[in-house]
Order: sequence, then structure tokens, then C-alpha cells
Amino acid sequence: MRNFPHARFVVLDRMAISESDEDLIQALLSYQTIYGMRVVIIAEGLPVGSPLVQQLIHTGIFDIVTASEIEQLHDELQQCFSNDGMQRFKPTVEAIEVVCKMHSQHYPEQTKYQFSCTNLKIAVAGSDRRVGTTITAMNLVCWINAHGGTACYVEANSNNHLAHIIHLFEPVKTGNAYKLEDNDLYMTEDLNENYNVIVMDCGVLGERIQESFSAADIRLLCGSAMPYDLARFYRAIERCNNLSVQSLGLFAPDDLKSYMLQTVDPSIIFGDPSHVLFNSFANNTLYLKILEEQITNNGL
Repeated sequence: MRNFPHARFVVLDRMAISESDEDLIQALLSYQTIYGMRVVIIAEGLPVGSPLVQQLIHTGIFDIVTASEIEQLHDELQQCFSNDGMQRFKPTVEAIEVVCKMHSQHYPEQTKYQFSCTNLKIAVAGSDRRVGTTITAMNLVCWINAHGGTACYVEANSNNHLAHIIHLFEPVKTGNAYKLEDNDLYMTEDLNENYNVIVMDCGVLGERIQESFSAADIRLLCGSAMPYDLARFYRAIERCNNLSVQSLGLFAPDDLKSYMLQTVDPSIIFGDPSHVLFNSFANNTLYLKILEEQITNNGL
């Protein structure tokens, strides 16, 4: 891209990209810190409520082509190349004012709990890529650290997402831990110290279940409600029939939750979508439910 400083637009076709959507987002974040040209993403047929679209919007990319019919594709591309760009994904003035007001205020003080566990291993896996596994694992670590406990993140998969995060944020390294937002992140299970909870990011659950997942004390399996994800979610739960696993339904619209409980898993716990890696506020009720046996008080 250094050869094209004169370009006004860069257009990326999702179907032609071999890397995962998570890798694409990390690359775009790095790209945007260097270049000022408009990024147009062609994601033919992608639902507008999908995790990728929401992540792109969060990173400030609003020119997203999702149509599948040729005439609609042409129309959306014309919007992207117009002076003002595509408008349908851009936040309204009112929404921008609300966000600015939120950022201008102090965050409320987090409730503190007492955790009775030491080095409790929680494994987080996904039924497929792009279902929120890494963000769920990171948010769980942040939530525990912000609510009176100690937790660390361990990358127990070969996706190398942590390497991208380290390259992007350049955190301080102490021993084997990279510290970001007061959270310890590891590429290895050789930890510097003891924690209340060790959160293992196992990536996509394999046909042959990873040892890091099966050996954990608590196992979380993430899946989404996208039509093409439901079957994979169901099959992943089936592969865990000999293990105690808590399934998490992420990005699930309210009108599909009862259907998922009936056809996928009657024990699914639903969580709210999060698009921020270091979010200690997301899914408070969900994480309390998962850790209720490890918390010895109701808050200090």
C-alpha cells in the first residue's frame, strides 16, 4: 500500500480474503492509523446485523456493500464512491452526542466481589469463526479484574490474534505477560503468578476436542444465531456430549432465542454482543451466572 499514497479509495472484497474476519479488523485498524483514504468493503450477502458489520462500524468504516443482486450492488457502490459516502451505517448526530457525553463522564464504580478460587481454568471456544470467542474471553478477564478478582488471558489456539494485538498496542512485557489495560495476556501457559481465574481462548472447537478445552474446570462454547451458524453450533454442542459445557448464544435476536432453546440447546445462556476487547461492563449478568459458585459475597 506504500505505492499508492495518491489513491482516494481502497476496495476490499471479503470473498477474496483468506484471513479471518478478526485478522481483517486488526489489519484495518493498523491501516487506518497510517492512511487517510476511504475504505470500501464488499461483503456480498452479509447480514447487516452480523458481527463483522458491527465491528467495521465500530472501527469507523461505514462504506460496506452487502447487497447480493447486481443492481443493488451497483447502487451501493455508487453510494460508497459519492462525496459523502454511504450513509446508512453512519451514526446520527444525536447518537454521536450521546457517545461524546458518555465519554465525558466518569465510569461508575464497579461492584467488588470476593473470589474463592485459585487458578480456576475457564476455557472459551467457538462453534465457528467470527462468533465472538476472543472478545468473550477478553471481556471475561476484564470483568473479573474490575470486580475484585484477578484473571489472565491465555491464547490457547493458533490464530495469532494476540500477536496482532501486541503489534497494534505495543504493551509492556513483564516475564511472560503482556499487560494491557491492567490485564495480563499470555501466549503460553507458563504464567508469572497465580490468579483467581485463568481464561483460555481455545479458538474454534475442533472435530477432535482440544485438550485445553476438555481439561478446563469450566467450559464455555460460543455460537451465534446467524442461519449458517446454527447448524455448526448444534453440531459443536453434540461433540461435547461427554463434557459439562455451558453454551453461550451471542448475537441472538430476541425472536430467535426461544427457537434456539428448543432446537439447539435448552441450557443456552444468551449474552449481549460486545465489540470492544477491553470491556469490563459487558454481560455483567452472564459472567455472574458463570462464576456464581466462585463468589463468596454479593458485593462489597
